[in-house]
Amino acid sequence: MAMTSRQRHLAVMRGEIPDRMPIAPRIWAWLLEYGKTHLELKAEFDYDPIIFASSGFPYHFAEAYDYMSTFPGSDYLKNVKRKVIHENKDRDKKDYITTIFDTPAGQLKQIWANPDPGDKTYGVQPNPHMVEPLIKDRSDLEKIKYLCIDNKYFPEPDFLNKVKETGEDGIVQTRICGGVDDLLVNTMGLENVLMLYYDDRKLLVDVLDFFHEYYKKMLKHTLENEADFIFEAWFNASLSTGWSPAMYRELFLDRIKEDIELTHSYDAYFHFYDDGRIMPLAQDFADSGMDMITTLTPPPAGDTNAEEIKRIMHGKTVLSGYVDCIKIRYGTPDEIREQTRYACEVLGKDGGYILGTSDSIRDGSPYENIKAFFETGLKYGRYI
Repeated sequence: MAMTSRQRHLAVMRGEIPDRMPIAPRIWAWLLEYGKTHLELKAEFDYDPIIFASSGFPYHFAEAYDYMSTFPGSDYLKNVKRKVIHENKDRDKKDYITTIFDTPAGQLKQIWANPDPGDKTYGVQPNPHMVEPLIKDRSDLEKIKYLCIDNKYFPEPDFLNKVKETGEDGIVQTRICGGVDDLLVNTMGLENVLMLYYDDRKLLVDVLDFFHEYYKKMLKHTLENEADFIFEAWFNASLSTGWSPAMYRELFLDRIKEDIELTHSYDAYFHFYDDGRIMPLAQDFADSGMDMITTLTPPPAGDTNAEEIKRIMHGKTVLSGYVDCIKIRYGTPDEIREQTRYACEVLGKDGGYILGTSDSIRDGSPYENIKAFFETGLKYGRYI
């Protein structure tokens, strides 16, 4: 009897061999353009979606004020006042957004530049560019404490509605805000954080500790509300962004392990995301206890060697990803078939692999390439 999508995923997570390999590409960007949901596309291609649901926490501090505005009597709003200034500069067609927070410890200011939303050059969800960071020196760390949401205002578990809606048609994984690395980089800027490692490492560690402790409170709250799959991304800490393996082990690895241990203490699964170079850290990740790792990006964007990563992680961590989303966007159906078959045969050997992509399939990817990926996965997605 054929298994449901949820049953397939759970079997792989338990180290078992399901009736066929789950097929779960990251595909949100293409879905936005195509105008369908995961479950609608599942009816077309018979795959096994991994659907991501928010824990309900604001992703960044700029959003926290809007969230807390729904609690008008809160101490947060008594202590924090916000001013937002929009300025459009015709010369670069960007909208410059200045946000100023007044706190009892002093003022915080940040400036972002957003691309023109009408310019499709940037895709369906263009990324803003930081012009001025929110945290500039140690004094700002005291100020930002006032922007943190108090436990009594933590959100209700709305993600459970997505779990009920999905049922047996897939797996729902919950992400806690933007992640520790996102809180760090979106308040300080990646280049500034990298330089801080050399200029003031103690401040870097103190800010990182502060964000991690705040994150763990949100993670614990989400786990207490019955999240059974946690998705945690540390892509701003990736080796591809400029950190060395030694720096990664010094700053990030033990904190990731803490999150894994906390997740496991609630009998939940931990899915880890890094969309860049991972091979120098593959053994560290395998030994960390994480249940699943994404995205296994192959060269040239990443460095994943399929044979080697399988040797290192098989039996320890479920592998997910690999088929190159850049190739899906710009390659041919034959190239997609070849790489998808290779992923099934090498990474899928003896189980422990969920067929996926190196990141989200991008908007603009030809339908014929999407079809080639799914059809090849259904044809060769058997563990051998």
